[in-house]
Amino acid sequence: MYKAFIISLLLFIALPAQAQWVEATGASVIDHQDLVHARRAAIRDALRQVSFQGALQVNGYQAMSQGELHTDQLSINTQSSISQMEVLKEEVKNGMMFVTVKALIESSGSCEGGNYANGYKRSLAISNFYMERPQSANMGALHNANETLPKEILQRMQGQEKLRVFDATGFQLYSDVSTIPTSVSDRGTLTTAVDTATRIGSQYVLTGVIRSMDLINPELAGERGVLEGLYERTLYKGERFARELRVDLFIHDGFSGELVTSRSYLTQGNWTENRTEKVGFANTRFWRTDYGQKVDNLIEQMVSDLNVQVGCQPFMARITRTDNKRLYIDAGSDAGLRPGDTLNVYRLNTFYDNTQRAFTELIPVDLTLSLERVQPNFANGSLVTLPEMVNIQQGDVVIAW
Repeated sequence: MYKAFIISLLLFIALPAQAQWVEATGASVIDHQDLVHARRAAIRDALRQVSFQGALQVNGYQAMSQGELHTDQLSINTQSSISQMEVLKEEVKNGMMFVTVKALIESSGSCEGGNYANGYKRSLAISNFYMERPQSANMGALHNANETLPKEILQRMQGQEKLRVFDATGFQLYSDVSTIPTSVSDRGTLTTAVDTATRIGSQYVLTGVIRSMDLINPELAGERGVLEGLYERTLYKGERFARELRVDLFIHDGFSGELVTSRSYLTQGNWTENRTEKVGFANTRFWRTDYGQKVDNLIEQMVSDLNVQVGCQPFMARITRTDNKRLYIDAGSDAGLRPGDTLNVYRLNTFYDNTQRAFTELIPVDLTLSLERVQPNFANGSLVTLPEMVNIQQGDVVIAW
């Protein structure tokens, strides 16, 4: 018999006590002369560098047996999130796009910056957004933003290593302003989020509200006489056409409908297109405008934030069937599950507050599901006791933190 010695190492490097501005330059190859996609890829590269400059957690693990090292692992995880981002410089050189950004980074606390603990893939359904003030989209005919903005986010999040995104832009989860949560401190339960998540098979649902696309100075955007127009161009320059995009994003738990996190976004750029032109949102012409480029930057920041925020949430899967001590769940190898993995079992329970509003809570039952057979889209395993002994049934959940 041999003795095994395990050496573990945990280092925290450069954890900022407060938010700080960091600059970084990202690069991307320009394929087929597509500057738009190269620019986005370079911004993503820069944002990754910014995150790692802000706060790193280095985890080292070594295991030895009989005097020989048989396991040597090192992982680096960012503990920062980006709250603001600004593009400082863009340059094309030798078939490459270089973009320098400045970003305000903050420590992300106990969550390891979207580390996706346990390695399982979270799933996120992205729904149609709600436009609170459609009249603010009149200039340029940007009314399609409620569908094209979430589709842009969806497209840019596809291919993430630890995240699966689903297209739910055909679903409108908010019917009017009164159903929209105002902040993460609200209960913000959204029953339609549960319905959407159940239909699509996702753990979390992203909803959004486009609050405004107003011109900052609408009175200056109308037709002007020659002299008046010259005076305003001298006084206000391009800022007389300044336009904002104000968006709130909400992530709901797809099992209970509870709001788990939210964030507000705001950007501003100049809209100099003819006021009678119907440009539309998120097309080639739109991206060429100064306003479109500012929106493009904001979407990249949204994607970076969402990857972190979803990674900070636990992995969950639905129980689809019970058979004696065996449970079946709606996640499998596509989500990173393997035979031998263990998941905690939770029972869904409905309770009512003093206004008789219904809420769903997850109740731990001190049972662990040990997976035995794992298929691409589902898995099953056994419990140590019959599920009906603790009232576990179809629709309940398993969770890995």
